[in-house]
Amino acid sequence: MLSITKQSDYGLILISFVYKKKGLVKLSELIKETKLPQRFLARIAAELVKNGLLVSKEGKNGGYLATPKIKNISLYDYLTIFENDVIVSSCVDENFDCKFEKICNHKDFIKKRLNVVLTKELKKIKLLELIK
Repeated sequence: MLSITKQSDYGLILISFVYKKKGLVKLSELIKETKLPQRFLARIAAELVKNGLLVSKEGKNGGYLATPKIKNISLYDYLTIFENDVIVSSCVDENFDCKFEKICNHKDFIKKRLNVVLTKELKKIKLLELIK
């Protein structure tokens, strides 16, 4: 079911902070300003680097810098970095074993219509709209 995890949420805070600074941002500076947990934030930053949204420079004068990819990535594509799948309801997941499947009349609607609409709309929203 669609719910934004702490990773996605903290990642948005991290990207927004780095994007607005327009220069290298040290993780220690980000932690000091946001009070987010260091180890968790470091893992999130590493994932964002791996996916091309941030670049990192190591060393005393190192830090993180936003990449141009941030301007073009959709909210859907961002969420899929941290979420296994972006779905409206767990019943859309093929591996979900619903105990009410025999009496459920709305699974097909959710699967075929609602989830498609959500995905389509999330793909229209640019990540930049959230972090500016």
